[in-house]
Order: sequence, then structure tokens, then C-alpha cells
Amino acid sequence: MKNCEISIIGGGNMGSAIIDGLMKKGKDMQNILLIETDESKRKQLEEQYNIMVKGNIDSTIEACGTIIVAVKPQNIRQVFTGINPFINGKHLIISVAAGITLKVMERYITKTSQIVRTMPNIAARVGKSVCAMCYSNALSEAKRRLAIEIMESIGWVIELEEEHLDTITGFSGSGPAFVFLMIEALTDSGVLMGISREKSYRIALETVFGSAYFLKEYNLHPAVAKEMVTSPGGTAIEGLLKLEESGFKALIMNAVRAATEKASQIGKKNAN
Repeated sequence: MKNCEISIIGGGNMGSAIIDGLMKKGKDMQNILLIETDESKRKQLEEQYNIMVKGNIDSTIEACGTIIVAVKPQNIRQVFTGINPFINGKHLIISVAAGITLKVMERYITKTSQIVRTMPNIAARVGKSVCAMCYSNALSEAKRRLAIEIMESIGWVIELEEEHLDTITGFSGSGPAFVFLMIEALTDSGVLMGISREKSYRIALETVFGSAYFLKEYNLHPAVAKEMVTSPGGTAIEGLLKLEESGFKALIMNAVRAATEKASQIGKKNAN
């Protein structure tokens, strides 16, 4: 077979996002192998990116220095068991499966200690993901840099202790859903006040995008930026009062806590 630098197991949202990110970073797509059991998805990605594809794990992954596991947590044991016979100490394993700890991975992957656990989010599809990363103690500096380089193809990488990865899953991994809900609510509020849904949606989208961009560009704490919008006796402070009365911040914090606890439960469920 052709030279293979990276094998991606799973062609779903995250697997396809990584393929797309690597292409946009200039990676030679003929050096990428996708392993995907779904034939229609496999053919689609093969045609779209001109990559090598396989329907199942076999010895072809031996030639791939890096193996990215982008499957659902419930399928992780099967995948790790499948790749273990074909890898050695030189292989780098990167997992994006929610809740699956390094300890669990090390139990099934016995042929290499070069293991990385990551948690991106859906914004990977547009190269704007937050991607938290932790790794085994034995990970070499060269493999660490390689893992960061690969994951930077889909967004911003932050290295954290593993104890925080479930929180990242509930916070950044689930966070886009909370933001999407807020955008939907803002859109509905525009409709409620008589603006067409199409225009309301665009206004809501640009308001959220512009607000986040403003914070990032000026490196402001959100509380400081909020004060810049709230004039004494004005409209914003009136609206903020209603949000405070409904416990808006507490609702968001509780949502993140619930999602974090769920991530921990998923990890425990798939640990055995």
C-alpha cells in the first residue's frame, strides 16, 4: 500500500472534521487511511478527500505512525482490541472518545505507551474547536508535539491534567449545544417582537458571534464588557434583571455540572 502517516478510525463528525482539517493544513491526503464500517460514508469520504479507505481494522494500520480513534465510547473496547495486535512502541494513539480515560486505554493498548486523550467539540467542523489534551507519562516530546500539530488542524489546543477532561466534556464539548439553544431563544425573541424569523436568526447569530469576537480581540473579562453595555436605567440592565431573577447563570452552571457528571458516568460504564 502507499505510505500511511495517519489512520483515522471512524468517519463520523469528528473523524471527518479531522480529515478536513488536515487537508486544509496541507497534509498529503494520499498518506491518510480511513477505517469506516459504513460503506456509504466510506465511499463519500474517499471521493471527497482522495484518501485510502478500509472497511475494517487489519494489518494495513501497521504502516501508519499515528492512529486516531474517533468512535463512540461504547465502541472503544472493540477498536482498541482490534488495533492492539498491529501496533508497536513507535505508534502514537490519539483518542477523541468522551469519558475514556488513559487508564482504560492503557489496559487495552499494551503494545505502545504513546497514548493521548483529547476532547474536541463540534466546532472542529469549521476548524474552531477547543481541544483539550492529556497524555500518558511515557509520551515522548516528539509525539507530544505531533499530537498537538494534528489536533491544531481543527482548532485551539489546551493541555490539561486528566482530572479536568470530564469537565471539559461537559463544558466545552457540550457547551456548543447550550450556545445553540441561546441563539435559538434570541431568534424566537425577535419573532415574538415582530421581526421575521429569517432576519431574527441572522441578528441573533451575528450578535453572539460579534460579542465573542469583541471579548477575544480586546481580551476583556465578560463582566467588564457587560458593564460597557449596561447604561444606568437602560434597556440592557432591565433585561439582565430578568435573567438574574430566573437564575440564568445558575442554570448554565448546573447544565455544565450535569453534563460533566454524565461524562464521568460514561467513562465508568466503559471502563470494564
